Amino acid sequence: MRNLRLLCRFIIMGLATVCIVVAFSSPAFKSQISLKEPDIARIAEGNLTTRGTAQFLINRDVFAREAIQIGRSLFHHNFAADKNSGCNGVPCKLRDPKATRAWPQSHFEAGSCDTCHSLPAGSAGFGPKEQNTFKVENTIRTNDMFGGGLIQQLALEATADLKSASAKGLPHVTANNVNYDTGLGIFDGGTVNRDLVVRPFGRKGIESHLRAFSTRAAFSRLGIQAQDKFQCPDGDEDENGRCDGMISAGLDPDGDGVADELTQGSLTILEHYLINYPVPGRGPITDEVREGESIFKRIGCTYCHRPQMQVRQDPRIEHLTIFWNDKTARFEAERRFLYDLVDDGYRDPDRQRPVPLVVPNRRPFVVALYSDLKRHEMGPRLADKNDEMGVSKSVFITRPLWGIGSYQTFLNDGSASSLQEAILRHGGEATRSRNNFARLSRRQKATLVKFLKSHLLFSVEDILRARIRITRGDVP
Repeated sequence: MRNLRLLCRFIIMGLATVCIVVAFSSPAFKSQISLKEPDIARIAEGNLTTRGTAQFLINRDVFAREAIQIGRSLFHHNFAADKNSGCNGVPCKLRDPKATRAWPQSHFEAGSCDTCHSLPAGSAGFGPKEQNTFKVENTIRTNDMFGGGLIQQLALEATADLKSASAKGLPHVTANNVNYDTGLGIFDGGTVNRDLVVRPFGRKGIESHLRAFSTRAAFSRLGIQAQDKFQCPDGDEDENGRCDGMISAGLDPDGDGVADELTQGSLTILEHYLINYPVPGRGPITDEVREGESIFKRIGCTYCHRPQMQVRQDPRIEHLTIFWNDKTARFEAERRFLYDLVDDGYRDPDRQRPVPLVVPNRRPFVVALYSDLKRHEMGPRLADKNDEMGVSKSVFITRPLWGIGSYQTFLNDGSASSLQEAILRHGGEATRSRNNFARLSRRQKATLVKFLKSHLLFSVEDILRARIRITRGDVP
C-alpha cells in the first residue's frame, strides 16, 4: 500500500505524461490498465468492465480518485511540445512551444490549458491581464475553473426548474428562488435563452456543460479537435459536449496530418477532473470581514451576487477546499469523500477480487457561489467592443465572487485594477447598488472590499505537496 501511495503521489504531482505511464506499468497497476505509449490525449472511452478505459477508470474504486489526477495531468500537458498533437489545419511550427499569451491575430494562444488558467500556479486558475484572450476583437480575462462541477449542476437543476415552470404556466423561478422573468427577460441573448437552458460557462453564458466548454477551448485556444465535436456524424443535440452516436475514429477533419487529436475517453477524463475540481476557500473571517459582508448585503449587491445556492444532487466524488484556522494561525484543508461503493459483480480477472463501482452519493450541497447564473445588462462602462455569440456587448452572466480575493485584475476584460474601480463601473441593472456603494464612507468601502478579498483561490499543489495540510474531513 505504501508503494501504491507513492506512485499515486507521482500522478498527483502531474509531473508528466510519462510519469503516469510509469505508474500504470508498475505491479500495482499492471493488471488494471495498459497504455503502450505515453499518449494521454488518446485514452479509449470504453465501458465499466474494459480495463484501462475512461469509463473503467472514473467509475471503479481507487481508480476514480486517481482519474481526477490523470485529468489534472491532461489539463497541464504541453501540447505545443507534443509531436502527436494536432495543429488546427496549419503547420505545427506556427505554434509556439513557449506560448504564454494571446494576441488577436494569433493562430494559437496556448500550449496547454494552464497557459491561460495559470494562477495560482499548478491550478485551474485565472489568467493575469497579460494573458488575456480575444474573440471578435473583444478582450477576455480568463476566469478560474474552481467548483466547476457544482456550477454545472446548479445550472442543470435551474434548467429543469425553468422548463417545469414553463410547462405548468408558472413564473420562471428556480428552487433557489432565482427569477429569470425579471431583468432582461426570456429571449435569445436575454436573461436566459428561449430554450430555458441555463449556460453558466463563458462570460456571456454560452455553454451549459464543462465538456462542451472544454471542447471549444481545446479547438480555439490549443488548435486541438476533440472527437466528440469533429468526428461525430450524429451531432450533439443537447449541446452537452458528448457525441449523440458513435465516434468516427481515425479521421483528420482539419487535414493537419494528425487523426483523433483528443479522444472521447480523454475528454471524459478531463471532464471528470473539472467536475471534481476544488471549491475556493476563505481567509480569516474577522469582525471587519463580517461587517463588510453586512454592508455588501445592505447596498443590494446580493441581488445578483447571491451568497448561497443549493444543489439538490452533488455530482462530485470528492470535496476539497481550504480554510483559515484561527487556533493554529495557518491555512488548512478540508477533504470529504462523497461516494458510495457498490458491488456490481465485477472481479479483477488477474487477482480475482471485487473492484466495486464508485457512485456519487448525490446529497444536497450548499454552494457559496456569489452568483445567480443569470445574464444582466451591465451598462456602457462594462461593454465589449462587439456583440458576441448572439449576446449584446453590454450583457454578461453574473460572475461568481467566491475566489475574487485572489484575482489581480477585475471585470470580464481585466480592465479594472481594483475591486473598488470594478464596482464603480457597474451600470445597467446594477446602477442602484453601484450608487449605494459610491455613497459609502471611505472606511465602509474598504471594509466591504476586505470582505470580498477574504474569498480565496489556492494552489492545489500546496495541498498535494502537503504545504497545506488536510486536517478536516477525510484526513489521510
